[in-house]
Amino acid sequence: MIQNFYKKLGLTKNATITEIKSAYRLLAKKYHPDTGGDNEKFLALQLAWETLNDPQKRAAYDKLLTNDESYAISKNKNWSSELKNKKNNSTSKDQDIKDWLNKIYNPINRFISQVISPLNDEIKKLSADPYDDELMDAFSSYLNESRKKIEKASSLFKSKAVPSSISSIGLDLYHCFSQVQDAIDELDRYTQGYVDDYLFDGKQMMKEAKRIQLKMKIQKRNISF
Repeated sequence: MIQNFYKKLGLTKNATITEIKSAYRLLAKKYHPDTGGDNEKFLALQLAWETLNDPQKRAAYDKLLTNDESYAISKNKNWSSELKNKKNNSTSKDQDIKDWLNKIYNPINRFISQVISPLNDEIKKLSADPYDDELMDAFSSYLNESRKKIEKASSLFKSKAVPSSISSIGLDLYHCFSQVQDAIDELDRYTQGYVDDYLFDGKQMMKEAKRIQLKMKIQKRNISF
């Protein structure tokens, strides 16, 4: 089952952002490694905060959590029937996972890679002379094409529900292309005013998206059918 971030913070699903913030700060002080706290619990709190603090990430997470809870309730109610049909259900669930990986995860992951992989080269070309119109136009074209790819990724993600047994990968996938989308926005701001902070932030966001990609790759490798 998917981790319940609300329970980790001692809250209910309808908690306000103020309640979430207060609970996170209180527990973060308790478990922070610098004060002798538990590093694993602190990292789990950070993940909960990063997810619930962002309206879009929270909405996606709530949907996954609801699906997961509904599945658990349904499973408990129909345990006898599931026991009789365990083999058929297992085969069906395995096929659902394979379909989602092939039709949703793989193409979205490719879109993400097509945006992240050329970034350093594109920045290197632009750095030769950021004020050169042709170089800036080429960089802007890269951003525009990247934005289209991420829009396709977002649309594709919404087209098919994530199987509950791999909901954590679905959540990471959403975080990953959302991070790339935010990075593109920051890089676009740089092209409008040449403020280096935007360029730096955009690169860091892409770096984080790449980290999530690696995490998903490991998770995918560990899926058993």
